[in-house]
Amino acid sequence: MRRLLVLLALLLAAAPAQAATARLHVVIVGQNHAPLVNHKWHYSVTVTANAKPVAGFHIHLRFLFNGIPVGEVGVHTVKGSVWRETFGTPGSPPFPPASRGQRLVLQAIVTVKGYPVAKAGWWVVPR
Repeated sequence: MRRLLVLLALLLAAAPAQAATARLHVVIVGQNHAPLVNHKWHYSVTVTANAKPVAGFHIHLRFLFNGIPVGEVGVHTVKGSVWRETFGTPGSPPFPPASRGQRLVLQAIVTVKGYPVAKAGWWVVPR
């Protein structure tokens, strides 16, 4: 009986350590890597933890040029595990002509309570 209690105590002590090492997996998928200026372009961000969809997350989206933030897309609270957006629709402007030929990265910074912050990126060269 004593061995069973010691084993149970060890398992319970290890459980929080396993949860702390769990990581978020963030995947951005864009319509393509060469969006057209002044046209619609769709992308989605999927967030999982331990290969299972998360119940909700906070996401900060921005564009980087050579690793430097150059444009804010927005900050959102998402219920569920997927964020979808289309540039070039009301409230979400399309790629401007000044972006043509510039290699940019759409970066997603995701936070979920109990997990370390996770990031992902999708490169584009508007044409």
